[in-house]
Amino acid sequence: MDNFLQEGVVALISGMGIVFLVLILIAAIIWLFQFIEQPKEKVIDIPKVVPAQVTTHEEEETDDLELVAVITAAIAAQLNTSTDKLQVRSFRKIGSNRSRW
Repeated sequence: MDNFLQEGVVALISGMGIVFLVLILIAAIIWLFQFIEQPKEKVIDIPKVVPAQVTTHEEEETDDLELVAVITAAIAAQLNTSTDKLQVRSFRKIGSNRSRW
């Protein structure tokens, strides 16, 4: 019985010793990283951009006809039918331009 206890203590001490030695080795490796020279960032010369004149344009009523034609064509393509059988009565814009995805 005394022999089993001695073997258990030896296994405990050797196991804990190995674990602590490996932890000290890892700490030393991490400490040595501060001496490794880091690559320097490349400096990129970005030319200055001259802003172009911004022209604002208001949407015209004729754009609505194009939008109706596109919507009608998309629905007709989805339903596998011609546009003659479809009639767009009204449409409205959703409040935000963000995608709901």
